[in-house]
Amino acid sequence: MTIARIATIAAITFAGFAGAGLASAAPDPARLGPYEALSTCERQGNIGIENGEWGDYECTGGAGAWYISPR
Repeated sequence: MTIARIATIAAITFAGFAGAGLASAAPDPARLGPYEALSTCERQGNIGIENGEWGDYECTGGAGAWYISPR
């Protein structure tokens, strides 16, 4: 095997393990809230989807105390 092929295999393997770790990690409780504004909760919820922390979410609560409820 050439060095380039070994490096490619190592990079793919590492990416697979890193992706599996993100998918199986529980959300950080500090990221779930509380948030002062609904818009902040929604922005953080969308970031959680983009990062693979949850597939969908809902912001629950009320003024000054919004929480992300992952689904």
